[in-house]
Order: sequence, then structure tokens, then C-alpha cells
Amino acid sequence: MKLTLSVGYGIGVLLQIQGQAQDGPLTAARISRGCRFPPRFLYRILRKLVDAGLLQGTSGPGGGYALARRPQDITLLDIVRSVESGVEPAMLEAVCPAHRPAIAKVNELCQRSAEQFAEGLSHVSLADLERLDAVEPRRARGRVKAR
Repeated sequence: MKLTLSVGYGIGVLLQIQGQAQDGPLTAARISRGCRFPPRFLYRILRKLVDAGLLQGTSGPGGGYALARRPQDITLLDIVRSVESGVEPAMLEAVCPAHRPAIAKVNELCQRSAEQFAEGLSHVSLADLERLDAVEPRRARGRVKAR
């Protein structure tokens, strides 16, 4: 299955917000600090995450974006579904009538693969991803640069 850049942005936005949750709602400018989110695209992703119920948006002074659910209750599947249409496989059409059984088999395999992929995504939470991010900086600090 192929995920788009939008999914990466969605994951990045949610990790940024979760990583700074103690500071209250974050503005789009704060979310994008230190990241490569295209500004106009960032607002589209934020809107999709709010519409999906993964984020809360608050207007006015002191407003911004905050997680609408606990990190352990937001799965990768939730993120993919909010940013993309889901993990639906592309279905092929037979170009020749005689090839319909072969193409049907390919479509069956693609469908099964998409279901397994979705199942796997449903078992990884934002909290799981955050723990991975917390481990990586420690590893980087422990490395000695070769000269």
C-alpha cells in the first residue's frame, strides 16, 4: 500500500502537538516550528484532523490546536482515514474479457492486502509513535561523530 505525503504531515502534526501538549493549544506557527510543513498545506491537514475528531481547534487569543483524544486512543488507521480516503486498494479492470478471472484474482489479493494493512495500522497508536521519537534522540546523543 502506498501512503501519501499527507499522512506523513498528519502524523507529524499530531506528534508535534502531543510533544508540546503541556503548553496548551498550539498555533499553526508553533506546530510548524522546526518542521517542513508547507504553510498552506498545513492548514488543510489541520482542518482534516479537526473534522475527523482527532484535534480540537480553538479560536481567539490563547487558541490553537490540541488533541481531541488521548494519544493511546488515536491509531495510525485513524490518521490515514482522516487525511486520505482510507486504505482502499486500486481495483483493476480487465482489458480483455478473457482476462477477467486473472484480474479478479489480482483484485482479491489487493483487497486482502489492504485489509491486513488496515489491521496493522489499527494496532499502532500515536502514543506508540511518540515513544519511538523519545528513544531516537537519546540514541543520537550517545553517538560519537567520526572525524
